[in-house]
Order: sequence, then C-alpha cells, then structure tokens
Amino acid sequence: MPFVSIVTTTFNRPEYLRQALHSAITQTFADFELLVCDDGGLAETRRICESFHDARIRHIVNPVRLGIAMNSLAGVERAQSDCITFLNDDDRWTAGFLAQCARPLLDDAETVLSFSDHWLIDAHGDRLIAATEANTRAYGREGLNAGAIENPRCLMARLSIPLAMAAVFRRSKVDWSRYSRRVEGAYDSYIAYSLLCGAGKVLYVPERLTEYRAHGGGASAEFHRQTTEGLAYVHELMLCDPAYRPFAREIRRTYRGLEKHLVKLSLAERDLPAAAVHGARLLRHGLV
Repeated sequence: MPFVSIVTTTFNRPEYLRQALHSAITQTFADFELLVCDDGGLAETRRICESFHDARIRHIVNPVRLGIAMNSLAGVERAQSDCITFLNDDDRWTAGFLAQCARPLLDDAETVLSFSDHWLIDAHGDRLIAATEANTRAYGREGLNAGAIENPRCLMARLSIPLAMAAVFRRSKVDWSRYSRRVEGAYDSYIAYSLLCGAGKVLYVPERLTEYRAHGGGASAEFHRQTTEGLAYVHELMLCDPAYRPFAREIRRTYRGLEKHLVKLSLAERDLPAAAVHGARLLRHGLV
C-alpha cells in the first residue's frame, strides 16, 4: 500500500496535464500512487498517462461528468492510502514537496494536515514574483512560523490553507457526511474546515514547494458562481459551529459579503428564487 495517494482531477486539459504528472513522478519521496480522475475522457489524456510507463499512475475515466467537487471525492474514495494530496491538472510541484509535507504525517500519527506556501505561475509556466508575494500576504501566510500551528482554526478566517494546491491531509479525519455538490469549487475549503474541527496537529512549511497556475481556463462565470456558493456554504457551517466562535466576527463579515454578492448575481441573471434564498440566509443570520 502506498503511503500517499495523489488525486489529480482533469477535464480535457492535456497541454498542462503532462507537466503536472511529470512533477509528481520526479518527487524525491516516491512512495505514492497517482490517481488521474478523468472527467472528459479524451484519448490524448489516456496517451499522456500511459506515456510515463509508471505503474504508480492509475487513469480512471468517469462514466459521466462529475464536476470538480464530486470528481475529487471519487478520487479520495478510490485512494488506497489515508494520506491524500491534490495535484491540479494545470499545476506543478517542486521535487521536494512530498518529502517535506508528506513525511510529517508518516512520522507522527497525530498530524492531520501539513501544508506549504506556493508560487503563482502564468499560462506559460513562468513564476509571477510580485503576484506570489501579494497572494502570500492576502491569505495570511506571511507571518506564519514554520512547524506546528498553535491555534489552527484561525487559519480558516483568512482561508490560509492552500489545500487544493499545497497540502497533505488524513482522509479519516474529514467529516464527509456534509460534503456534497454544494461545496463545488470550494471543496478544498470544506475539507480544511472539517480537518480543523478536530484536535489533530497542523504543520506549516514556509517554503514555496508547489506552483499554482493563474490563467483564464478555470475562471468562467459558472465556475465563479459555484465557487462563491461553495464558500458561502463553508462559511455558514463555520458561523454555526461553536468551535469557530472566537473567529465569528471575521467569518460573519466574509459570509455577509459572499451572500450579498450571490444576491446581486441572481438579480443580474433574473433568478428571483435564488435571490430570495440568499436573501433569506442573510436575514436568518442577522446579517442585514
């Protein structure tokens, strides 16, 4: 049984997938399986997976399109290991990512999550230095010290954990019962929230060990709305969770902004029932 299961969801993006897979199989930590969960089924995707001639790569074509949230869940459920990491099909890892972020879970059974900082890269794969620095500051990682986080729930107030692009976590420590299509583009935020509800250790590696590709391919209006709705769902869970009460003020502020934005989107699309749903949530939580 491999120590780590890498889940790579992909949808008809072979031009980047080859780079992502290459960055995985060249890791200095080699005890893993790599599940390519294919939501498109292009023959080119299969050829790319087979071209590496690496038995650790498992190419799985979904019989129907699942979408990012449920495709990620399908990969997690198929994984042989309890230690999971996501590698987006358009992202890349530096060679030492697993060695630094997976080994802490191997060494200490109480560690439930280990994550690092990451680079932003453009569509051509060039690092965006200024944008990366701004991203680290915006998500509250600039002042984090290396090692164990003393009060890890504080990380959720600023969504500081890049779980979809630079983290390794324990599957068994996630409450999957509330994971559904509602999380969609915010599936990573839900997993981080659920992991931090428990008492396990969370470790941070300040080095930038992965590369997140910033480009227009994932920024469609539909995906934007689904991600916003997913984030609103996660923030509503946190707002109602006593464990997150110390951070309620910042969570409420973010949640209010998300629901107000969804009201505006719904009105712009003349979807009055959806606008009413989001407006009712604002009223229910006293955010109007």
